Amino acid sequence: MDETAMIPSLPLKLESCEEVFWEEEVDESIEDSGFTKAQTLMLDLEAEDEIDLSEPPPRDLKPRYVQGILQGTQVYLITNLLHDKSQTLIQSQKVWTIGRNRSAALPLQDRKMSRRHAVILYGADHEFYLLDLNSLNGSYVNGVRVIQRQQLRDGDRVCLGHTEFSFYVSQRERTVDLIHPEVLTRLNNFESRTRSLISYADEGIEE
Repeated sequence: MDETAMIPSLPLKLESCEEVFWEEEVDESIEDSGFTKAQTLMLDLEAEDEIDLSEPPPRDLKPRYVQGILQGTQVYLITNLLHDKSQTLIQSQKVWTIGRNRSAALPLQDRKMSRRHAVILYGADHEFYLLDLNSLNGSYVNGVRVIQRQQLRDGDRVCLGHTEFSFYVSQRERTVDLIHPEVLTRLNNFESRTRSLISYADEGIEE
């Protein structure tokens, strides 16, 4: 019997991250050998420190997201994947690693995720990309498995292991008009406000 026929293949398309991938435990030696062959990234392969997996990850209580921000020459990510609190992640090389390893930019408690699972990077063409680092269970964008790298667009759904999040990208900025000084005073002085509604039109204030 062909031994390769006994190895389960990864699905090329998923309906959701709840779909079961593998029943076997993660073979870290397979991950490390596969990662070593990847020539596109040079990461710390000696780091063995992992996050605590004694407790299963909590169920999502609110939408989870990663947002890529381009502001002038500065590029960074904002995400609430870490402890359900939004954080700004600045990386000078514009490369953010994702995995179970504590040294990752986004260290996540997910047993179906590899220690070095994937990378979000900002390319020379001014676009964000998701790269799968030969992970055991694969990476998916909008339900389709990422073979090499996949450009991330505003509103994409990303699935890594059991972790699912939306990716947003903000590449434009707009300066909003100033508010009239008297209206601004009212907005900043709630205690002295006696009316329940602030009007832009009363007392001759133009909109």
